[in-house]
Amino acid sequence: MNRIFMVSVFTLTLVGCASHQAPAYEKDKRPEDRGQYTGVEGSIQKQKDRAYLTNQANKLKCQDSRLDLVDAEADGDINMIRQVKARVQKNCVGSFHVYL
Repeated sequence: MNRIFMVSVFTLTLVGCASHQAPAYEKDKRPEDRGQYTGVEGSIQKQKDRAYLTNQANKLKCQDSRLDLVDAEADGDINMIRQVKARVQKNCVGSFHVYL
């Protein structure tokens, strides 16, 4: 009888622990603030978050380059304008908002 009781307690303990799984990812946080991903769903979300963060970084580089171009054009420095235009073309690849 004691042995059956011990097996039952052990089984219930394992079932109870296994039923509490961590969430796939921290859904209540922004992609910038997430740090834990679990399982297949978490891995998929991690890839999406990385793509989003890379896209955001590229948008910022493009925006900074375009602002530098405005400054260079305001200064009238032809050599700087050429350099910055090349940087805009490099940083704004795939963007629909490249105006040269």
